[in-house]
This record gives sequence, structure tokens and C-alpha cells, in this order.
Amino acid sequence: MISIDDLKQIMCDALPVYDLGDGFRVSTQCLYPSNGGVSVIVRGRGDTFVVSDEGGALDEVAASGRREGGSDKRLRSLVANQGLKVSGGAIHSPPVSAKALPAAILLVANASKEVADWGLSHIRFAVSRNFKETLMEILQKHFHDNLRHESIAGESTKTHKFGNVIYLTDSRRLIVDPVVNDPSSINSRVVANMDVRMLRDDRIDQIIVYDDRLRWTSSDLALLKLGAQIVPFSAAEPEIMRRAA
Repeated sequence: MISIDDLKQIMCDALPVYDLGDGFRVSTQCLYPSNGGVSVIVRGRGDTFVVSDEGGALDEVAASGRREGGSDKRLRSLVANQGLKVSGGAIHSPPVSAKALPAAILLVANASKEVADWGLSHIRFAVSRNFKETLMEILQKHFHDNLRHESIAGESTKTHKFGNVIYLTDSRRLIVDPVVNDPSSINSRVVANMDVRMLRDDRIDQIIVYDDRLRWTSSDLALLKLGAQIVPFSAAEPEIMRRAA
């Protein structure tokens, strides 16, 4: 398998590369509609590799509050002319050589961004986007220079994407994770937050923010509490500022 030093040399140190054990995560300069960076995963052996967005485009669409993410068939129609494939919601390249990796990485990253753009324009909203947009505006106002879109590895070693990670100091982080009133969003945020919470890392604080303008069942709110402390949107700003103090 190619070493991280070899891959960094191939990429000419232009893009950050992180060793995942079974592959590498490459952070590209492409941006999703939320302004989060597009990352891709490179896996392979010898001189044959596959680049995948690991479902990043559909995660971006789901995080916006859309009810559905689109079928593999629909996604294939969007990327087929670029020679890319779709499997299980993930956009990936055909097998490529090490020499072709830089082009494949940028191709998959751009395709993931374009599919996310398409999804936000064509896939039906489950709820209003105002909730997440307003929360983002609040965080930008108070923490603009320290607010990041970040992937964090949980106790299971699986990485989870969080759109609002506030760096309170060089080591202390506050995850402000919005959730929409939809089963897939609820389940994904509970799993992600629970896995990170199981690290028992005192340097990571977490809250899940829900839109209390909508009707939530007691069972859904109880489920969210398994992931992290829940905070209604109407009380989010003072609670975030209290934790950041």
C-alpha cells in the first residue's frame, strides 16, 4: 500500500492528508454549499486506488433538512459523464493509478460539491432552512474566526462530520450540532454524538440544538438525549455563550 509520505509527495503537499489506517483522508479546497470543505477517501493497494466522497454529498443534503437524498440511479446520471460511479450513496472513481490520483481526487471532490448543489436545488425540503441558517449566523457572529466544519473520530474510530465546531482554545472544542425533525437526521446525529461522547474527552463539549418551533414527540427528544445534552433553538444562543465562557 502507498505510504502517507508517498501520497503527500504525489499531491505536492498542496492538500492536507490524514492516515486512516485502511486509507487516507484528503481535505480539498472544494466547498459544499454550507462552506464546509469537501474531503475524499483514498483506498487501494499497489498501484491501483479508488477515491470516494464516502457519501459526503448526500450528508450535506440531509444536513440541510431535505427529506430525501436521491437514489443511486439519479446520482449516477449526474456523474456518469465524468467517468465516476455511485454505490450506496457514495460517489467514487474507477480504479486509478498513483500517477492519476491527483486528478481523481479533484474530480471526485468537484463532483461531490456539484451533486450537493444539485440536491439543494431539486430535493424537497422536510422543514424550513431558516433554523440552521439562523443558528449558523449566530455562531458566525460570535465565533467567526474559531468556527470550523470538522470530522471527528469517535470511540469506535469511525469519523463523523460536524458543521459547527467552535475552538474555544487550542484544545477545547464545543460541538453545536443542529438536528431537524426527521427520523434519518435524528438517528444520524444521535449516533455521531454518542460515539464522540464515548471518548470521555473532557476537552470536547457537545450540545444538540433542535427547532422548538416545531412539534417534537417526547420519544424523539429522549432519543436525542442519548447523544448529547439537547437545547431548544430559542435558548441556544445564551447556552452556547455560557459554555464558551
